[in-house]
Amino acid sequence: MTVSAIQYQVNDLAAMERFYRDALGCEVTSQNGSVTCAFPQGARLEFHEAPVTQHEAAKDNRYWKIGLTMPDLDRAVAYLDRMGWPVSRPRQFLDIGYMCHLNDPAGLPIELLQQGFEGRAAAGPEGHDIGAQATLAHLTLRAETRAAADAEWCESAGMTLMSVQPVTQYGFSLYFFAKTHDAPPDPDLTTVANREWLWRRPYTLVEVQVYDDGRPITPVDEGMAGLSGIKVTP
Repeated sequence: MTVSAIQYQVNDLAAMERFYRDALGCEVTSQNGSVTCAFPQGARLEFHEAPVTQHEAAKDNRYWKIGLTMPDLDRAVAYLDRMGWPVSRPRQFLDIGYMCHLNDPAGLPIELLQQGFEGRAAAGPEGHDIGAQATLAHLTLRAETRAAADAEWCESAGMTLMSVQPVTQYGFSLYFFAKTHDAPPDPDLTTVANREWLWRRPYTLVEVQVYDDGRPITPVDEGMAGLSGIKVTP
């Protein structure tokens, strides 16, 4: 794996434990004021209790979301609908992927992304409709420039750039980094043909959003529920 754990501070551990166990089907352990949640593949989530406010997402925050990939997104959404948990309607977002979004009890955004594009679902493992088939595939952050993203994740963390996805219609580009020896099928990192391959990786990538206008990115607010640390496997 490239990222082994993503750490958060939240103010209601019991609510997080119920959501990640019941709604998302994680394997959950609780001890000493913390809750750890794990999907079958990818990094684990570590929640620690702190006197913080609800997370408020903003487009200039360094932290954006986590992303779960799975073979059959509609199966996952149907389950969330039965549970009564609010989730957006799945749609094919440009040539990126078939996806939808929801928030956890702390207000932290979660993206659900099908490993195949719209109309290309595959059968997943039996069991929980989300937990049995999900990989914690993406930790999504923001940077002010491509150079800053490369410096942090390639030069400092020793990761490899796996994909470059310009989203010109919305004024940003996405960069995906991982510590892996995997090589995309096509050496052109911008090609759409690599994307379904990328969504099937069985480990967590760091996804970085960079706006075309170079807007300033604000650091994580320590008084608000949100990211507190990242553990990267050597």
